[in-house]
Amino acid sequence: MCTLKFNALFHACILAAICMVLVLPVRLVGQVDLMGKPLKGYTATPPDMWEVGLHTGSFISIGDVDFQFGPGGGFHVRKAIDYVFSLRADGQFGQFRGENGQGSHRTDFRALSLQLLMSVNNLVWNGEPRRAMNMYLMLGAGMNDFSTSVEGQGYSPVEGSWVSQLEAGAGVSFRVTDRVNIGVESKLFLLLGAGIRADLIDGWDNADNDVPTYTSLRVNFNIGNADKRSEPLYWVNPMDVVLKDISELKERPVYDPTDSDNDGVVDMLDQEPHSPPGAPVDTRGITLDSDRDGVPDYKDEEPFSPPGARVNGLGISLDEPARISPDKNAIREIVEQVLEEYNYSPEAAGSEALTEWFLPMIHFDIDQTKIREVDYGYLAAVARVLKQYPHIRLVVKGFTDQTASSAYNELLSYKRALAVIDYLTKKHGIARNRLVLHYGGEGESLVPETGSSFMNRRVEFHLATADETDMPPPKKTKKGY
Repeated sequence: MCTLKFNALFHACILAAICMVLVLPVRLVGQVDLMGKPLKGYTATPPDMWEVGLHTGSFISIGDVDFQFGPGGGFHVRKAIDYVFSLRADGQFGQFRGENGQGSHRTDFRALSLQLLMSVNNLVWNGEPRRAMNMYLMLGAGMNDFSTSVEGQGYSPVEGSWVSQLEAGAGVSFRVTDRVNIGVESKLFLLLGAGIRADLIDGWDNADNDVPTYTSLRVNFNIGNADKRSEPLYWVNPMDVVLKDISELKERPVYDPTDSDNDGVVDMLDQEPHSPPGAPVDTRGITLDSDRDGVPDYKDEEPFSPPGARVNGLGISLDEPARISPDKNAIREIVEQVLEEYNYSPEAAGSEALTEWFLPMIHFDIDQTKIREVDYGYLAAVARVLKQYPHIRLVVKGFTDQTASSAYNELLSYKRALAVIDYLTKKHGIARNRLVLHYGGEGESLVPETGSSFMNRRVEFHLATADETDMPPPKKTKKGY
């Protein structure tokens, strides 16, 4: 009967191992889109910490002799593969003890193994960003060595030698802090290729193999930079990253095509949302005043008064001659004069006209400096402006959100600005001396959030003044997130 139970346990372990091997490659596949292509620049599994731990407990041998609790201890190192599976290297040592009416035994035991752990409670998705406990199943393989000393009749001593083993067990850990958790675990060992030795752990040969077990109390520590890495993924809700991304999407402004004053500029962009009906406006929705005499065109009876001329309430010049009707050449000169106010000259750098220009900003994924394909068009537009106005220079300024430390964000914002400058110089042939590198780290946030924010991870452009130069690079920090 015992032999049948032991064989059943053996085959169950082999079947579990095969299932784990079949499942594991599926868990290691990266995120893909609906067409099966990898998603670029995105990962749902952020960098996470390692776990190291110490354990102590009791070894028990289930066999032919009444067992006694034997002392044991060890250490382990664990790393998450994803939110459910993790790998653990485990070492343990201790002593099996037992006695019957004819004598007693003491068995010194040592083992090293590599284990696959499955966090069963992380298969349940709820609104909690972190788990309060980690329930797991374990399957492993490794090597062990034991030697048995005996006292009394009927016992057989055993000399030490290394043999292979399988392990199976279960445990639960409770989160104490972001860095520390405490757990309880119990497992059993299955000795392979040990022959008669497998029945002599307790020093007593009775045909059926002995089953060694180890129950332990474990104290575990998360190792890594908390500013750049999350807790081990088996403590993290798999939906946490997805929910944050959905929250960011909800916070983005929804396109609203409403144009309340029917001036052709939607309210979202209209800087003068209540322009008079029928009044011509510029691209910002502001009522036009072509000659800048203070009388808007829709009221101006002389829309092209000479520059600087005094006018009345109808926009008519009060200077002699009282009413001017300029010819085509005069009109062309006025238009060119207005346009020159928006052009660049060394003297006009930083003028009010230039600062009214609109230049796009581009955004970045979490902890990334790679330029997204959706921003290639914006950068092409910036390059066209630089080529059209060969005398201007632009400040390229990088920013981050407030996810990591200030020092790390300084470096990350610098790298983002540098990546944009490299792209403009290599892809579009813009001279390096026309681009001024600035960075602001996590400062000047567009969205007042202390955590992850897509809008705050950006690079901005503005016209450089004659005295603006590159900021010196920040000090390097350890790589990670």
